[in-house]
Amino acid sequence: MSQIIASDAQRLEQDAIVTMFELDARNYGDGILRFAPYPIDGGPVRFNGYEYQPVPIKAEGFEWNGQGTLPRPTLTVTAMELAFLSLVISADDLVGAPVKRLRTYRRHLDDGTAPDPEALFPIDYYVIERKALQNRRQIQFELSVQMDQEGRMIPHRQILRDSCTHRYRWFDGTQYRYEGVTCPYSGSGEWEADGSDALPGMGRDVCGKRLSDCRLRFGQNGVLPTRAFPGVGRVR
Repeated sequence: MSQIIASDAQRLEQDAIVTMFELDARNYGDGILRFAPYPIDGGPVRFNGYEYQPVPIKAEGFEWNGQGTLPRPTLTVTAMELAFLSLVISADDLVGAPVKRLRTYRRHLDDGTAPDPEALFPIDYYVIERKALQNRRQIQFELSVQMDQEGRMIPHRQILRDSCTHRYRWFDGTQYRYEGVTCPYSGSGEWEADGSDALPGMGRDVCGKRLSDCRLRFGQNGVLPTRAFPGVGRVR
């Protein structure tokens, strides 16, 4: 907690606390989504130069009870927002996406009487554990704190020597699409899965997931963003 917030908390007259959320969807072809449960003066919440769009959202279960169990809060959002619904469908329900909860006093917002981007309560860091509910009206996500990853194997990523685990771009019949893609390649060169040249303009670019395929796209001496582990040897 910042010193400013600590001092504000001692005031006899308390200012309104404003809650904001950040959902990091960059691994799914989107950016950082910023939203707030309520509008401020009829518009978005403005803090630290960013706008947090008001979204009908219900946030519950963030309290720590001190009984040894970590909180599993839930976020319930409207299913009527088609862009967000499309992101959920294309990104495996956003499981594993980082979520931050930020809180400050109204006076410290960009349009407040004492704007200060560093005046924050302790930031809460979570990840989406699972989609708990979805119907025609709403979607509910269960969150977990980053230290409480039930059933998560260590190491989290499976170590494969000869196969990259990036999600590669795909062709929809008219153009290449990048929703849910993690590989950064977006060049004009196209190759078949076996590494041979593909006919240009036919949408036949398929990555074979090998180190040689990565070199075709990023150069023999370029920085290769492969998720394979070519240095791993077999244990005998």
